[in-house]
Amino acid sequence: MLDRKILATVLALSLLAIGSTTYVAFAANPAGGAGDEKPLIENIKFADAVLVGAHKSSMPAVVYGLVAYGPRHTTILAYGFAFVGIAEVSNETLVASAGARNTTWANSDFHIIEHDGRPIGLAMGFRNEGPLYVEFAEGYGESGYYDMNITVVLMAFYHPRLEETILARVGSGDNSTALVAYDVRGGVVLAAAFKIEGWPSEIEGTRLVVGFGVLLRAFSWLETREGRIKADVIAVSPFCGSTRPRLERESGLIRGTFAFVNKAIVKNGDGKPEIARAFCLYQVRGWLLKLGIIVPKADVVGYPARRR
Repeated sequence: MLDRKILATVLALSLLAIGSTTYVAFAANPAGGAGDEKPLIENIKFADAVLVGAHKSSMPAVVYGLVAYGPRHTTILAYGFAFVGIAEVSNETLVASAGARNTTWANSDFHIIEHDGRPIGLAMGFRNEGPLYVEFAEGYGESGYYDMNITVVLMAFYHPRLEETILARVGSGDNSTALVAYDVRGGVVLAAAFKIEGWPSEIEGTRLVVGFGVLLRAFSWLETREGRIKADVIAVSPFCGSTRPRLERESGLIRGTFAFVNKAIVKNGDGKPEIARAFCLYQVRGWLLKLGIIVPKADVVGYPARRR
């Protein structure tokens, strides 16, 4: 079992070193894609809300937005959701790391996820098209480009029973400001799936940390006696905060947004696939949520394991 000291080291080495802040910020700005390619956009309308997906980049990253509206407010919660890379760790030591920008990617169109014939969410799939540059720590292997297969799916679901609290600052006519708080009914649940085949290291007993980042941007318009005004959102609960690295062992919803499943599936050689325990290491800093899905290293690793 990984202790807390090791977990802090894993997070620092695997997520922070990969540069997730800059990368996820890029994901949250889909207009920054290369060339004149038009963005891919899809949306699903629900009662009092619209779920929107947008993608325009060469990276495995999507912006999922929730437009929630009521008689007294219109609120937009935009989540830049990105796969940032993979790290291999052994106890407190970083063995190897590979950033998602160190290869080329192909992506699917948006897929509408349905349940009982009704749309409930959106998904986009990504797969690498070329070799991935893996950087090994000294003494563990040779850094270079390696052929492997990586598939990542980034998903967003609308859940009508979720609730976020918006804390915002509004100005008044006398140049003063006031704080307001209100609840938004319904929310977005983000989820990720991945499959990694052919990770190049042959060191035994190590783990892979598969990194994701979520950057939230929030916008608010309020109906007042003076009419409709734009508010400055300063926090969204329960997403925003500032925490130390935390380890999640059980399946559940992290920071009210990311759905974690604590089971993966691994396969070595000609052996049968086996269910393995997965962990989630996460840290939130303001509007940025860093996530590392920890799984055993194997010839083939899939997450999450399908229910049986």
